[in-house]
Amino acid sequence: MTRRLPLVLKTAFAFDGAKWRPDTALRCTIGVAVPVLVGALSGNAALGVLASTGALNAGLASFTGVTRSRLRVMLISSVLMSLVTVLAIWAGQSTLATTLSVGVVSFLLVLYGAQGAAATTVAIQSTMTLIVLTGLRLPSDLALPGGGLVLAGGLLQVLLLTVAWPARPRQAERRAVALVYRRLEHWAETLPLEAHALLDATSLQEAWDLLNEARTHLREERGPERRQEHAELRQALRVAEGLRAALVGYVRADRALRLEGLEGERQAGALAAALLQALRQIEQGVKRGEVRSSAASRQALERAVADLSGPAGEELRPWAALILALLADLDRPPLPEALTAGKRSGALRPALGDWPRSASLRTLLGRHALKYALVLGLSVYVERRLNVPHGYWLPLTVGVVLRQDYVSTLTRGVARLGGTLAGVALGALVTALHPPHTALALLGVGAAFFTYALFPAGYAAFSGAITLYVLFSVAGSGLSEGQAAEQRLVFTLLGGAVALLTYLLWPSWQGPGARRVLRDAAEAQHRYLLAVQDLWKAAQDREESQAGAANQASQAREEARRLRMQAEALVRAVRIEPAWGQGAARARLERQRTEEALLRLHAGAARSLSLHAQALRPPRAQLPVLGEELAHAAAEAEALAGSLHDGPAGPAPE
Repeated sequence: MTRRLPLVLKTAFAFDGAKWRPDTALRCTIGVAVPVLVGALSGNAALGVLASTGALNAGLASFTGVTRSRLRVMLISSVLMSLVTVLAIWAGQSTLATTLSVGVVSFLLVLYGAQGAAATTVAIQSTMTLIVLTGLRLPSDLALPGGGLVLAGGLLQVLLLTVAWPARPRQAERRAVALVYRRLEHWAETLPLEAHALLDATSLQEAWDLLNEARTHLREERGPERRQEHAELRQALRVAEGLRAALVGYVRADRALRLEGLEGERQAGALAAALLQALRQIEQGVKRGEVRSSAASRQALERAVADLSGPAGEELRPWAALILALLADLDRPPLPEALTAGKRSGALRPALGDWPRSASLRTLLGRHALKYALVLGLSVYVERRLNVPHGYWLPLTVGVVLRQDYVSTLTRGVARLGGTLAGVALGALVTALHPPHTALALLGVGAAFFTYALFPAGYAAFSGAITLYVLFSVAGSGLSEGQAAEQRLVFTLLGGAVALLTYLLWPSWQGPGARRVLRDAAEAQHRYLLAVQDLWKAAQDREESQAGAANQASQAREEARRLRMQAEALVRAVRIEPAWGQGAARARLERQRTEEALLRLHAGAARSLSLHAQALRPPRAQLPVLGEELAHAAAEAEALAGSLHDGPAGPAPE
């Protein structure tokens, strides 16, 4: 437990300064401020706050997806929030109606939220709005007007964000890809790192999700330059994915070299500085829409590699050479991307189409949706039976904290508790000065700004900001702010405890399935390399089927990436999940084996991505050498998959 605690705290209170978005937050805050100010000036502050709820949630929904899809996501959020408001106010007067409404709607929203990041945001915010509004027990005759106000607030936000100050095309994609390179830079800046250090895959997966979503809109783009930039961004992200995989082995070799003394420290430092400069140059280029690797930065890196000496230096050299090969791939012309009409994240139709499979209790998602609905409904029922003021904060916290896996539930609970404590403390200091209600309303608008700005940066910071928003809004409405703050803190503690206890009593442990997923990832890696071999053969024979082989290799690469990231997430879970029932010694041995297998998997991924880039347009003279490297890499992937068949394997996560 002593080794897990720092990792839990580090994960829970992680703050990503690169995702701090004050410009976007300012635009969204205006949409929240307008209904609040109109309500205050007209003497209907409560109605203004209700309308601002729709604007707040529509603004949060705008943080996900590409520019073309955000309008649809914000409209879905506004309509869902309006319907939820009508249901919540209508059912709020009855304990039975409230319990059933929360249980059924939360079950459906869990299934809908599984469609993607945008749908997850909409689902969580809709569930929270349902719990809060049923807890307020507003008059039932306010149901339709209240729903109309929430819809109006949401539509106002949509209008402001899409007409008054729309986002620039490709801005989201550029920012996402540049962020991945910024993560790589941070690694280079903070060397040496722990031997088993892993760069968080969240930013990489978010960037791929964005680019895959953008690909569904390519048919609507006008002019070849937009499609060309999309292809270049995808190529830059593929290179970043390869660099990330290569850096897993690079970190170990770098640490060994630095331990050799001053000369080793000098060599490792020079190489890290050259790598940092190359990554920084690429990041800045991506932000401008110019995806290139400068010859000067590569030459500096080559000189640093040539300067390596000694056993540890020779161990680091192959990893540095692999990084150089990946950087060179940026200067290869990208192949045109196939125009697909894939599933668009956040749409209602895909969610309804997957309904029979998703709702089945034979799936992990279906079982989690049932657990979530039952626990949330029971929490609402208990809170209603206790009949305590502001008791809805108990199910509110349960709904926010309880996730599909133990690690997310634990870290999210710790983050929310820490953020709430900070928000309550700061809010108590402000309200102790007894400012007028108008000032509190303005402070609430200021808290909304920080809620938006911190939303993508860190959950703990976001929890603190939204706590302040709730406290100042409640106080601005005339409720005793001290009492509201104290009760929010107490019920937040109870809600976090209920969520964690629920998972301990009804667990879905991820660790036992780590080796199986690692094996599946290694087998997918092997299939990917076989597809690249087919591409190499087509290039060697100058076959007309080269385009088809390239498409098959791309599909195999995406499948290998998906399983590799899933395996990495499970290995992370093994580090935090308790080893109850497994035996401490056996758990440590299994963790060591999975860590080593993940290292080999990443090394193979880096090599595979570089070989794939070379196989797209290989020089004629290099075809035999490339074929040998592909055969060797495929054999290694097959051997890794075979080694993971030994010993017991847990159930496959779904």
